[in-house]
Amino acid sequence: GDDPTQDGIYPDPYCNATNGLTGCYTGPENCGGYSATKVISTSYAYNEHDLTPFYEMRQCNEYMKLGMMGVSVLYSSGDYGVAGNLGQCISPNGTYNDGTSGRFNPSFPGTCPYITSIGATQVIPGTNVVKALASGTEPEEACQTIIYSGGGFSDVFPFPAYQASAVHDWFANYPPPYGPDRFNNSQQTRGFPDISANGANYVVAVNGRFALVYGTSASTPTVGAILTLINNERFNHGKTSIGFINPTLYAHPEVLNDITLGGNQGCGTPGFSSAPGWDPVTGLGTPNYPKMKDLFLGLP
Repeated sequence: GDDPTQDGIYPDPYCNATNGLTGCYTGPENCGGYSATKVISTSYAYNEHDLTPFYEMRQCNEYMKLGMMGVSVLYSSGDYGVAGNLGQCISPNGTYNDGTSGRFNPSFPGTCPYITSIGATQVIPGTNVVKALASGTEPEEACQTIIYSGGGFSDVFPFPAYQASAVHDWFANYPPPYGPDRFNNSQQTRGFPDISANGANYVVAVNGRFALVYGTSASTPTVGAILTLINNERFNHGKTSIGFINPTLYAHPEVLNDITLGGNQGCGTPGFSSAPGWDPVTGLGTPNYPKMKDLFLGLP
């Protein structure tokens, strides 16, 4: 059931003029009857260490329900590499420290196996992307400008069946130089991110001024836009939304640009390293829109 210390209460008992709150939702709970948008992109997350496993598992099951309803749920993997929000790492006594040492700090809901966790890449400085693609040279690397793509392994969730071979292959072929004091190296837990997109040098306008922004907060809605375009193509062909995409993408990594350069430093370490195939820095890679569109259009 609902826990009022964690879950919203409807009608909202605090939404009144006395509290200075107006315009908030005052209607009844709408459990299962709400027609959600087909792509939900979220540019923030908790540290897995911040919440109880019970709550995380319960919340994760709600994302599973959305996926079964045809909704693609995306969460950013974080901007501090293997560290948590604001660069926090976990001390031996379980508290946070300044991020210069300690245990890696995975994010949530990124570790939930029913959402798609999005990491960040960047164009390699000085690279002509058109020429690089024409020559077969890799134009992207893991984001290492201002931010570092969040990634690692869960301390709560076992890996799902669709990710099992990817995780085992990475450990077998590219084992990291860290032990269980740094991360859950049991080779049995959920790895993240799943895929990535560019996370550096987005031009935004705020109060009439242009500025550059960085982060998985940018790469995640970029992927959301790509999935929305694919949904639109499917709708034009009389098909339904793509919903939960992870099993399809892990079965067809060829529709993504594999990223093999860069790492995600944190907690006083170089973090993990990008590698051929899936890795806990950029996941399976970045979307190749034409290939991804053709794949999903070919599905029922």
